[in-house]
Amino acid sequence: MFHTIFYEPLYNLVVVMLQIVPMHDIGLAIILVTIVVKGILYPLNMSALKNQHVMKSLEKELNDIKEKHKDSPQESSKKMMEIYKRENINPFASLLTIIIQMPILIGLYFVIAKGLSADPTSLYSFVKFPETLHVEAFGILDVTKKSLIIAILTGISSYVLARRQTSTMDTKKAPHEETFQDHFMKSMKIQLLYVLPLIIAVSAYVLPAALGLYWITGNIIGIFQDFHTKKKIAEMKLNIKTK
Repeated sequence: MFHTIFYEPLYNLVVVMLQIVPMHDIGLAIILVTIVVKGILYPLNMSALKNQHVMKSLEKELNDIKEKHKDSPQESSKKMMEIYKRENINPFASLLTIIIQMPILIGLYFVIAKGLSADPTSLYSFVKFPETLHVEAFGILDVTKKSLIIAILTGISSYVLARRQTSTMDTKKAPHEETFQDHFMKSMKIQLLYVLPLIIAVSAYVLPAALGLYWITGNIIGIFQDFHTKKKIAEMKLNIKTK
């Protein structure tokens, strides 16, 4: 099932992109593959980003509900779900985005790990494998091997993306006013901002450089998506205030 749902589509997508890009450059092909994948996941990613920002604006209301119904968890959950429904929020959107992207990364790993060789059993009938293929991205980087430079760039781009996405997790409360949830959010921000990019950088170093290139491209797209989402939300807030 994994082979049919993830490996074969990714393998054929890579081959198609290799046919399109100049010199059958694998680096450009991977960048285009990332753009296509991110484009497909765009609605889900945008939904997750919007949820993060809307959840931040609803923080006080949600905390009031938790405090009011602290002796009745079921009632508290019911009221919170009503708010999610009212604001058209899916609290599991971010988790779903992560879950979907994991098998895509694994599938791309197997595509690269096999050396990007012709695989007639996985190639769709309408897709033709290029007669010549170079595994050096941009003529200088062998994407089938690990690369320290790619790993460092992956870590940096992951940090920049995490920095933007966690900016809404800041609390303006004084230390003595902070609740358990505030402390939890601070701890989570540290994990997302420093630990996760480090783990991703190490992973990018031990894996083929193609995965790091995919990560970097995805992070750059994610940064622009986050910027676009914040701009849209700011415009929505401005429109509400002017009405």
